[in-house]
Amino acid sequence: MVRQVTKTFRNIISIDWLEGHLDDPNLIILDATMKKKPNGETIPTPAKKIIKAQEFNFDTEICDKQSKLPHMMCSADAFESYAKNLGINHDSVVIIYDAMGIFSSPRAWWMFKLMGHKQVYILDGGLPAWLKANKETSSNYFKATSKGNFISTFLSELVVDSNQMMAILNNPYYQIIDARSYARFTAQEDEPRKELKRGHIPNSYCLPFAGLLENGFIRDTEQLDTLFKNIVYSETKQLVFSCGSGVTACILALSADECGYDNYTIYDGSWSEWGAGEKFPISTKNSN
Repeated sequence: MVRQVTKTFRNIISIDWLEGHLDDPNLIILDATMKKKPNGETIPTPAKKIIKAQEFNFDTEICDKQSKLPHMMCSADAFESYAKNLGINHDSVVIIYDAMGIFSSPRAWWMFKLMGHKQVYILDGGLPAWLKANKETSSNYFKATSKGNFISTFLSELVVDSNQMMAILNNPYYQIIDARSYARFTAQEDEPRKELKRGHIPNSYCLPFAGLLENGFIRDTEQLDTLFKNIVYSETKQLVFSCGSGVTACILALSADECGYDNYTIYDGSWSEWGAGEKFPISTKNSN
């Protein structure tokens, strides 16, 4: 697998960078804080928003509303419509943050990547870092005054479904990596979604997303590279990231991208689909 380690981030920007570019005419700021906990409880909307930020609700709005699974990716046409309504153009620089530092923002980052948008970045440290630095905020979200000209270009290689997962389970060139905690992965702990079974996808490996972060910030590329080197086989041709519902898997995708891995994809249904189904095999044996 092609991999090139860099010392500077290519998908992540600092709060100082954002502050210095707030007046850029093609800048779009999106708050991708989640709306619901896994148990269905509502997550309060942050009282303070970064100045000029718009709400990007992938949890209950910008998603496949016909699916029984949480926040599944919507169609390319639907995403294009949502993006246009946010005033996003084909050349917009999109900055995404969330209220937990880095947690749900990589999901929105991946969604834009999936739709072919190249200029999309994560705010390192997110809203907590912005507030701690006493940078400018607003009590209300910004509203776009005109539609953008965003065009979705769906990149199918960045997402897989359950049928594709079944087909690659025993393929040595595919490596499935689970972002959930080790206790959930090894069935030592109940799932937060009570209807789901314990365990993991057979032949998958565990790389908990929390280990890639430090106090809401992404770890540096050298640390990330070491974590991936410890788990990724040299013969692996494709990394497949999974998690509880397709959100924290995107933290792994973001981190892998920072380390130069160029062949990765997200299992969108993740354990919310696999752990609820009757046809999917489940393992509790540690693959690591």
